[in-house]
Amino acid sequence: MPSYSTDRRGALKILGAIGASCVSPIAGDELYGRTADEPMHHHESGQQAALPAKPIFFSAADFETISRIADLIIPQTETPGALATGVPAYIDLIVSRNAAQQSLVSDGLRWLDEDAGRLANCRFLELSELQQLSLLQPLCEAVDGGKTQGRIIQFFALIKGLTADGYYTSQVGLIEELGYKGNTVLASYPDCVHEH
Repeated sequence: MPSYSTDRRGALKILGAIGASCVSPIAGDELYGRTADEPMHHHESGQQAALPAKPIFFSAADFETISRIADLIIPQTETPGALATGVPAYIDLIVSRNAAQQSLVSDGLRWLDEDAGRLANCRFLELSELQQLSLLQPLCEAVDGGKTQGRIIQFFALIKGLTADGYYTSQVGLIEELGYKGNTVLASYPDCVHEH
């Protein structure tokens, strides 16, 4: 079995680099895992954003599993992670609107619990972090390697993509993590330098 770091940052490295390539086109007012008539998730650094009292699509148990996977993909480090930015609620919102994704996610969650049962006779959430990572790492490697065959790989690709979308369209992900400055006026424009 591979050696894993128990450090939260190590978990992120194990699950690979995340490319923020929107997997679901959504309206701009639905970024940050919210709808137009809900307030944005504001937080102080390190505090978890308020999540909806009840998920739209997921059962409470499945929402907890999705939250755990999102936390393993983008854990809290110097900046808040997926949980603090409301990513699980964002995933719930997007999946609630797509029947094909609902079926894929349901199959993936069932597979994770079945595999956890084979590994340690328990549910995915009852595994240790190292055991959870041992189930997710091969899926992440397959996704990062461009593999698309198999529903469990498609499930992980969807959750990883939605986690990246939700996080990097949040204020924390976009501004604190990526350093986006918004529309700024430049005093001058740098010259384009071509390499020869």
